[in-house]
Amino acid sequence: MNDTPADSLPSFKRRVVLFPEAVFVVNTNAIITRLDRQTFTMFGWANEQEIIGKSFYDLIVEEDIANVKSAFQKILVDKNIYGLQCNAKRKDGSYLRISANGSVFTDSQGVPQEIIIVVHDITPHLSELEQVREAERQLSEAQQIAHFGSWEWDIVSNKFRWTDEMYRLFSLSPQAEVNNDSLMAYVLEEDREKVRNFLSQSIADGSSVLDYRFVDPQSSAIRWFHSRSKTLYDGNHKPLRMVGTVHDVTHEKELDQVKTQFLSLASHQMRGPLTAINWNAEILLQQQTTNLTDTQKKYVQELYDASKQIVRTTNDLLTVSELELDRMPFKPEKLSLTKIAKRVLEDYDRIIVEKKIIFKETYSGDLPDIETDMYLLKTIFNQLISNAVSYTPPEGTVTMTISVDPQRTNTFLIAIADSGYGIPKDQQEKVFSKMFRANNAKVKVMRGTGLGLYIVKLILKLNGGEIWFTSEENKGSTFYIALPFVPKPQKNTVKIGA
Repeated sequence: MNDTPADSLPSFKRRVVLFPEAVFVVNTNAIITRLDRQTFTMFGWANEQEIIGKSFYDLIVEEDIANVKSAFQKILVDKNIYGLQCNAKRKDGSYLRISANGSVFTDSQGVPQEIIIVVHDITPHLSELEQVREAERQLSEAQQIAHFGSWEWDIVSNKFRWTDEMYRLFSLSPQAEVNNDSLMAYVLEEDREKVRNFLSQSIADGSSVLDYRFVDPQSSAIRWFHSRSKTLYDGNHKPLRMVGTVHDVTHEKELDQVKTQFLSLASHQMRGPLTAINWNAEILLQQQTTNLTDTQKKYVQELYDASKQIVRTTNDLLTVSELELDRMPFKPEKLSLTKIAKRVLEDYDRIIVEKKIIFKETYSGDLPDIETDMYLLKTIFNQLISNAVSYTPPEGTVTMTISVDPQRTNTFLIAIADSGYGIPKDQQEKVFSKMFRANNAKVKVMRGTGLGLYIVKLILKLNGGEIWFTSEENKGSTFYIALPFVPKPQKNTVKIGA
């Protein structure tokens, strides 16, 4: 700035009007020669006489004086300086944080004469910034304690932003380059396709949830991560960025596996004695012996019904544990869907008659055989028919339809609809969770483990099938299953608690 000192006053006055901040004019020795009235408010001085003639350094706390002196030398060389931050002192001795910008005024020969300094009080903003930093620190500590990290992916620029805990979870240096390809290299090979589908589903649907395994790059240990994501779009629904969380659930998975192994062992041990009780009760009922009174027959019937229920629950527990431990045997054979469905339905004839349920069956005439495991197929029908009959009130209607899926190639479509109690809308997302039963179901039907639909989903994942439903409370539900003509058994990588 090449204003002469004589010309500097009008320029100075213009700046006073334009800037509400405090403005100082000092000579080349940092002695204050002029100032505006805002300095009184900012620093607590009563009049000009209290401050004019003092050194600008007198306003600075001792710890920052050396830095400010260095900045003044820089102004004389570079003619200006921007964003100098330091702590200053008010008249009453209290501190404030200031940001200063300075410019040099020279004479006609370019010799520095005066320096104009515009001072901003950034103390309120600093307080807000410190609060933000403190919140970030607390969040970082909480994430570290919970093994819970968060991330953001700018889809357009393909840039990632991670919290500190993310780097710790993945055993990576904060300086490491992070992208989808570099991370995918450490995802367990069997789970990589699931992770790709997780990202694709989030972009397409707006959110996604996944459990997957990760190989620690330092220890080579396999760890379980639970991830959630949400995608944000522009006005044209173009994906802009994705945010999400990662939670280390390795310990929970290990505990869950121990529990599953225990259930498997216990169920095996219980199955034998329970089956013996069931068979003996059934024999007594079939003999129609005249030696039993009506009361005795009633007790035997109750014993048979109770033992059959316990055997079914034990079988459900065993099936869940075998599927979760990836030990479920798969013995494919050619089967008729229609025959299997009818065979399973026979087990419910008595309860259908007792409840006066109208059960309708519709089977397409051109159905090919399916090549799959008989036990797993019967389990699917068993669970769905049992639910439909159990959760439909007396004189209700259940309809089972088996056909070829018109939208999928070489795929069966099974639909089981009922006029039952339905599933409350706010609980529908939990329907396929293990041990889940809707609130209205618990009130209407006391018996139930909440394992049926969870088992069906595990089996269908194992077979390459799908299940979905529609439901309205007090009007009923319809469950749909898409099952390939020739299911491809694959390693069970279905996440626990899906």
